[in-house]
Amino acid sequence: MASASRAPRNLRGGLVLLALLGSVALLAPLLATDAPWLARSPEGLHAPALSRYLGLARAGDAGQQRPLLAAPVPHHPQRTNLDAVLRAPSFAHWMGTDALGRDIAARVIHGARVSLGVGLLAALFALLVGLPLGAVAGYWGGWTDAAVSRAIETLLCFPTLLLALAILTGAPPGLAGLSDVPRIAIVLGLTGWIPVARYLRGEFLRLNGSEMVLAARALGSGNLRVIVRHILPAALAPVLVTAAFAVAGAIAVEASLSFLGLGVRPPVATWGGLLADAREQVDRAWWLALFPGAALFLALLGCNLIGEGLRDLLDPRSRSGA
Repeated sequence: MASASRAPRNLRGGLVLLALLGSVALLAPLLATDAPWLARSPEGLHAPALSRYLGLARAGDAGQQRPLLAAPVPHHPQRTNLDAVLRAPSFAHWMGTDALGRDIAARVIHGARVSLGVGLLAALFALLVGLPLGAVAGYWGGWTDAAVSRAIETLLCFPTLLLALAILTGAPPGLAGLSDVPRIAIVLGLTGWIPVARYLRGEFLRLNGSEMVLAARALGSGNLRVIVRHILPAALAPVLVTAAFAVAGAIAVEASLSFLGLGVRPPVATWGGLLADAREQVDRAWWLALFPGAALFLALLGCNLIGEGLRDLLDPRSRSGA
């Protein structure tokens, strides 16, 4: 029963960790901004940071306002300051500054929006591709199963990062015309559907001849109803686990692509891009690699804890103590 008792802790810990990181990502324009939270103007009190966050700020408002309350990180992530180059962590710059004087804390906070957004979108695209392919292969079998299985085996011969690099460098015009975040998320989804399809195919093969499915067919249920109402809900447990790990994998691959200069293009902050910027300065500016690396580690840890917790929670052998 030890494994079953650990599962809720893993799951809760991962959910809390990702909820905190997600909140930071969602509120990044409020947490790290050079616009004050509260300011006074001739018309009265205003909330410039909130107005900018909601898209209500007007040009020329800043010059008429006297700041009263600054944001926790009162720096814009892309604002350069050549008088504060490579400053060590201090009260003014909690995580130091980079070679252009940009505040690392602001860039780490805003980088969470890109890294977590790419991870979640990539996992969603992987589910959209892997679910129908795995269900069709496992339910109908025959040449459909053979075609999907051969495609899976072929793609498994190549590392995910190599496939992503190949698709990004030879992207069709429709894909190349997208902005960076959806473009990379689609590419990672196209390379990350394989585990989803494999596990779902196996579950469909296992459940296809079960009494539940035979009874549904005997009652006159069509193929679509059998798949959607009977097999798919019973087969989702390993898919949910795989999806949690897929988010972690997509975050790691996006960081690798940004580190190689093929991810989200500067000056947008990403954790991988921050680590790439730290390569030449890490011997004399340790903070450039420490804080983005810690943020990336926490995100991957949260996803893996959720995946492990779901796996132990949904595995009947874990609940029975086997």
